[in-house]
Amino acid sequence: MKYKLFMDPVYDEFVMIEKGGAGENIINSSLMQRLRYIRQLGPCYFVYPGAEHTRFQHSLGVYWLVTKAFGFLEKKGYSVDENLKFNVKIAALTHDLGHSPYSHALERKIVPYSHEELTLKALEMLESEEVLESSTVEKVKKIIKKEFSIPFGHQLISSQLDCDRLDYLKRDAFHTGVSFGKVDVNRILASIEIDNSNLVWNYKGFNALESYVMSRYQMYWTVYFHPVNIAAQVLLQKMLKRLRHLLSDSSSVEMDSLLKETIKTKSVEKFFMLTDASIISSVYQFTLSKDFVLQDLSKRFVKRSFFRAIEIESPQIVLKAREKLIKEGFDPEYYMDVIEPSKVAYSYYSPEKLDAILVKMNGKIEEVSNIAPTDALKALSRRVKKALLFIPPEVELKSLQ
Repeated sequence: MKYKLFMDPVYDEFVMIEKGGAGENIINSSLMQRLRYIRQLGPCYFVYPGAEHTRFQHSLGVYWLVTKAFGFLEKKGYSVDENLKFNVKIAALTHDLGHSPYSHALERKIVPYSHEELTLKALEMLESEEVLESSTVEKVKKIIKKEFSIPFGHQLISSQLDCDRLDYLKRDAFHTGVSFGKVDVNRILASIEIDNSNLVWNYKGFNALESYVMSRYQMYWTVYFHPVNIAAQVLLQKMLKRLRHLLSDSSSVEMDSLLKETIKTKSVEKFFMLTDASIISSVYQFTLSKDFVLQDLSKRFVKRSFFRAIEIESPQIVLKAREKLIKEGFDPEYYMDVIEPSKVAYSYYSPEKLDAILVKMNGKIEEVSNIAPTDALKALSRRVKKALLFIPPEVELKSLQ
């Protein structure tokens, strides 16, 4: 067989990777295989037990959607340079190599780099291992940094409607079991066009585009910004913060040795040997820690006894909560957090951003919400001023109202 086949239950079809090519070499690399052990949605499985899917599955999915997008363009008569197609497909396959264990929950918490910066370092490692040629790496890095000479190249992977978002919305909906994230991916990809080297969408696919914006909004509030999901992330982050404090004081902490070494040295090479298992193994060891704060936080995580979320209606609530925590013997540094929607990695659609969804209608290019027959899309894309306060559930709520 000419292709290596990966059955994808989300699309109910095979993702095809050419044998002996760069794609297969990347998949067989330790950097790519590591993504099999990084959950796509971090600790969201505490809310939706089926959310056990991985960054590896997602990366294959993005690669496949990019491949299909090029196929639709060719059927419409667009002539896309073969080298451009190759580089964009490699970028699609490798765009998430830099993710931390537990994905966005621990981004910058183990080493001080974003997942995009770490992806660039991973590409350099693939070059040094002779998996990719230097010329390919340079072009793929430009695509990931949105510095590619042809905007369409990076917009297909990183914009407000791209193959990355299309895949994770559909994949996350599939595995969490929610119904509203089931985007009509094929109809959207069939609407793809290129105008002046930019990604645009044909008006014939408007209903699917509108449904995408609505699904993205609903997935954000129901899955990505679910209070329990955020609460689990807060506990992980507080544990890492406490751990850093203890290690800086040369305290003895029983934990995964590789994770400890990575935090101490900020070693990128060691970082790429860490998985979700490194974290959960350490969390269970933290439950035996002599440090009360680390032990307590880890026990809460293990027992799913997360901090309670309180919607902040007045800044006074935060001040009162802080006073209450100190009074009851809790250090606010580790037992309180305020999270706003803008601080979460995922987001709902915003027409104000430079990479807004552009629709081609009667030869003119318009932002998608401007051509909608109702104000529904505009309403969904308005900035939501909402913030949640997270504190231990045993802290009395009545005194905070």
